[in-house]
Amino acid sequence: MDHMLRYMFSITGKKFFLIRSPIRVSIRISILSMVLTLLIGVSLFIISINYYALDSVLVTAANYYLKFASNTVSAQVGGYFEPLNSKMSIAFHMLDRGVIKPEYSSQFTRFLYSLTADDKNISGAYWADTDGNSCWLIKLNDGNFLERTFQRNGSVHIEKLFDAQGKLLSVVKDLPPDTDDPRLRPWYQQAQLTKHLVWVVYKFLKSSDQEEPVGVTAAFPFYDSKGDLLGVFGMDMLAETISHYIDDIKVTKHSVVFVVDSTANLISVNRLDANLFQGKELPKIVDLKKPWLEKSFAIYLQTHQSPFVYSVNHTKYIASYQKIPGIGSKSPWYVAVVTPMHDIVASLRKGVLFALIFVGMALIAGIILASVFAASLSRPIKKLAQDANSICHLKLVEMKEKFSHIIEIAEVEESFVKMKNALNSFQRYMPIALVKKLIASDKVAVFGGETKELTLIFTDIQDFTQLSESLDPQELMQYLSRYFQVITKVIIEMYGTVDKYMGDSVMAFWGAPTDDSEHALHACEAVLQIQDALKQLNEDWRAENKPMMVTRIGVNTGEMVVGNVGSDDRLNYTALGDHVNLASRLEGLNKIYGTSVIVSEFTYNQVKNKFKFRLLDKVAVKGKTQSVYIYELLGWAVEPNLGLEQYNRDFFAAFYQYEKGRWQTAIDLFNALDKKYPEDRVIKVFVKRCETFIANPPADWYGAWVMLEK
Repeated sequence: MDHMLRYMFSITGKKFFLIRSPIRVSIRISILSMVLTLLIGVSLFIISINYYALDSVLVTAANYYLKFASNTVSAQVGGYFEPLNSKMSIAFHMLDRGVIKPEYSSQFTRFLYSLTADDKNISGAYWADTDGNSCWLIKLNDGNFLERTFQRNGSVHIEKLFDAQGKLLSVVKDLPPDTDDPRLRPWYQQAQLTKHLVWVVYKFLKSSDQEEPVGVTAAFPFYDSKGDLLGVFGMDMLAETISHYIDDIKVTKHSVVFVVDSTANLISVNRLDANLFQGKELPKIVDLKKPWLEKSFAIYLQTHQSPFVYSVNHTKYIASYQKIPGIGSKSPWYVAVVTPMHDIVASLRKGVLFALIFVGMALIAGIILASVFAASLSRPIKKLAQDANSICHLKLVEMKEKFSHIIEIAEVEESFVKMKNALNSFQRYMPIALVKKLIASDKVAVFGGETKELTLIFTDIQDFTQLSESLDPQELMQYLSRYFQVITKVIIEMYGTVDKYMGDSVMAFWGAPTDDSEHALHACEAVLQIQDALKQLNEDWRAENKPMMVTRIGVNTGEMVVGNVGSDDRLNYTALGDHVNLASRLEGLNKIYGTSVIVSEFTYNQVKNKFKFRLLDKVAVKGKTQSVYIYELLGWAVEPNLGLEQYNRDFFAAFYQYEKGRWQTAIDLFNALDKKYPEDRVIKVFVKRCETFIANPPADWYGAWVMLEK
């Protein structure tokens, strides 16, 4: 045991340390690390090759996929505009050949109706001549048609309303002069300028029940045989309807499809707010507030390469731009498809994922096998390390031999079994609780001590000599062992330190070696628990027809020297000083006052609000002039005790007269108390003292009773 204690403590004051490497790993981790390093290294090598090889394949595949998709979308969008081209071609030939004359008649109205009625995407048709005269047929939101005829000379200005089947519903004549000159409209001017079919995006004419919408107008000019301009014919398609059509085009889950001209005018877009085209000027790409779409268009204008890959905020995108055929616009139209790269390569990456899963499963299988192997090797070693750590902290339990196939480990196990079982037997001769506290406090057991405020108790068995004579030595030893076991258990549970056993007495203290700011509270609580535990023990002995024990306890708090005394071969951790002597004397005073627990005023002052007390006396140790008030500890101050409070007031009144040397007044008060509390031995002690002092007054009375003997 000596060499185990010197692992932590030395009587020379030196403390031994085991110099360890700053980085330590278990043998199990070491084995696992070696195996896993090999497995992970090979796995990462395989994964890296697959990843970098597949990355270029994925980009190539994504480019091919999006190029194919954008061509398809471009063809679809071009097909969407084909009806407008077709109807414009029909109108051109019929007007050019004179089948229909652009005059303001019901025949011309029916002609306009035939062009617009059967196509939900065409929103209107109209004619305007070089004098500013015009005829309009506009499809309303409710499905009806509105015809407007304007003559610049003011002779004709009519508005007619037709239902969806072309039936006349109402006529309004003599409307206010029209201030909107069609010759100033972009479609008229561009058709006049180019002298061929044009496509123009602009705000349409406002009808009576709707805002001016943004849309696409296809227009062509007509000339007479001399080459003079007669007028311009046009047909409209709303940008909103184009967006609805594009909304139905699906490329990938997160793709954005939009139509834009080379000046960044946004003609239509899917997935985004169609209100962009309601009651506003034609929006720009920047109005979408999508930086990744703006960047794609900027890149295309710079490179004119399609498709291409780019990144925004660490996210990869792939974009393709295709020119829409058959659009007679001054600025070319493009259909754009912009897709997050993940949408296209996700399915391809599944192959990589499956490869990773396969490698991961192989890696997990390797880890499991390596763990099983490492565990079988490290388990007995780890258990031996735990046993060694338990021995360092003096946590000794009986140890059964374990079996290992490895010879060296088996030999160490056998040695540990023998050592631990030997120490387990030897520790019974040591103050093991104290040693454990010293280890926990990380203090070195050296000669000398320190001055600390502690609370200390002494216990003693009443009439132990008489009890010991009634029992044979073997039975007495068992009796005392059982008694000490009860007391020691409570002291340790209440954070106390057992100093020593002295015959039938126990000395214990609180506040060392581990600091305890509430040492007085814990000591008094331990005393009450000791009384309860001994009461139960006496009940057990009564049932066994064995003699019972009455225990007296003294409690004191104060500064004392606590530390190690002894020799090189043996140390004793103890407390020394006047306050230790006072605690011992207080225990002895119990037999004078017929009490069980006496505490000094130093303890009382720290815990008087936690427990119930009664004043006993004011005493002084022989040879000392300093006196101390002493109290009896009665229990916890759980709730007010009116009887005890009244007793304390009456007793203090009598004790005050006694303390002042007014013996006759004091004895009268004590006699009155004696009649009220005839069983109280303390009162009888003071009655007897007063009688003695009345007969022989002390010459040097200062209010304290001198303890001449223990």
